[in-house]
Amino acid sequence: MKPVDRDLLILLHEDRYTEQQIQSAVRQISEMLTLIETMDYLCAVVEVANCNKSKVYNKRSVLEKAISRKAHKPFEFIIHKN
Repeated sequence: MKPVDRDLLILLHEDRYTEQQIQSAVRQISEMLTLIETMDYLCAVVEVANCNKSKVYNKRSVLEKAISRKAHKPFEFIIHKN
């Protein structure tokens, strides 16, 4: 997997940490985000509620279609399971 180029904003006291500790923390945070920013993880934590059909879908194919649509369907919601 290639490294992701992203902007992170981390607030900390400069005088408490060395540059090496800061770079290590940034690398760890980036690795954690890379692990959870996958379709498998997303499918595990969200579901699609379709109020038109009165159904809730957990299938990966339905989730992928709902997320990738440019124009969302009316009364179809992507809901976090938490």
